[in-house]
Amino acid sequence: MKQTTQENPQGKMQTYFAPAERADPETLDKQLNQVVKSPLFQAIQDSIDGYLMILNSCRQVLAVNKQLLIDLGMEKPDCLVGDRPGEVLSCVHASEGPGGCGTSKTCSTCGAVLSILTSQKEKCPSVRECLATVKRNNHSESAEFRVRATPVTIGDYEFTVLVFHDISGDKRREALERTFFHDILNTIGGLLGWSEILQRIEDVDQREIANRIVRLSNRLSREVREQRTLSQAETGELEISLEQVPLSKIKENLEAAFSAHDVAKGKTLVFENFDTENKIVSDQTLLIRVLTNMIKNALEAIPHGETVCASFETKEGNPVFMVHNPGVIPEKIALRIFKRSFTTKGGKGHGIGTYSMKLFGERYLKGKVDFQSTPEKGTIFYIILPKHEELSGKG
Repeated sequence: MKQTTQENPQGKMQTYFAPAERADPETLDKQLNQVVKSPLFQAIQDSIDGYLMILNSCRQVLAVNKQLLIDLGMEKPDCLVGDRPGEVLSCVHASEGPGGCGTSKTCSTCGAVLSILTSQKEKCPSVRECLATVKRNNHSESAEFRVRATPVTIGDYEFTVLVFHDISGDKRREALERTFFHDILNTIGGLLGWSEILQRIEDVDQREIANRIVRLSNRLSREVREQRTLSQAETGELEISLEQVPLSKIKENLEAAFSAHDVAKGKTLVFENFDTENKIVSDQTLLIRVLTNMIKNALEAIPHGETVCASFETKEGNPVFMVHNPGVIPEKIALRIFKRSFTTKGGKGHGIGTYSMKLFGERYLKGKVDFQSTPEKGTIFYIILPKHEELSGKG
């Protein structure tokens, strides 16, 4: 049960977003008793599918339904009383703010917090989508919910009935289908275009056209395999293969991937510290996929004439790959950059690239994937891989 929050010298509780104050123990007990004795709340708890939480005005949990307890592996909700929703669901950002769930910078983009605050302010139900990253089985996972917050007043207290419906399956399918059909249709369009040229024009270099068709066909095959790999990774079925990989081989693969890629036209891609015979231990296919996504995102973020730099170095024995571009990511976007369904590209976007960097780079390669973005230094995405000896017994 969380009862306290940091205070600044003036006695005001610190927060980057939602109010940080929590009810004192005496008030919390009174509110809890009112909820427990209320026939209305008992009826609501028994009739709601999904996760249900009854909150006080400080967004603290007073009661939850049986389904949430079952999924949390608990028999009684006692230890949850006084916590906030993100703390109950093990949101990775719940401990970042000075006052717990709702008080960090990232919380300003959280659909659950926004729904609660809107409901409290406007005295009416509020429905939003919550794209969360939660801790499960010792690793981070994406979870998407449709959240509905409804205000209820009983006696002297105002409460919020908060309901979470898990829409992760729907979001996963939508994102995969959007990515799959977008990429496949683009590639098929290229195949059809060059095939038609080969059919109709007699004086062109047919070998070059044939070569282009082969390259497009290979890309089509690769994209299908990548979608299969992503699906396997999300379900925990993906098996990795650790091997010694020369840096020169990684560079060769990345150069080949972008040599004729549309996103690289008019832009420069350079590599630093890859021209050595040094080797690292990793899964070559997954690592190249992570770096490919980093480079692709960097190239998409810059105008013609600008440069993206991919570099390698060793820090305290850990292999580190970095991809730099001179652009800056706005804070609102930066706070949501690794969410599975979040994209900056509107209807054309996938919402998969940065998410898959985290999924492959951390869950499977056991590394650390993150980024830094400032006006002075631009944007750097990086992956810090484990040392060779730390990989013993993994993979």
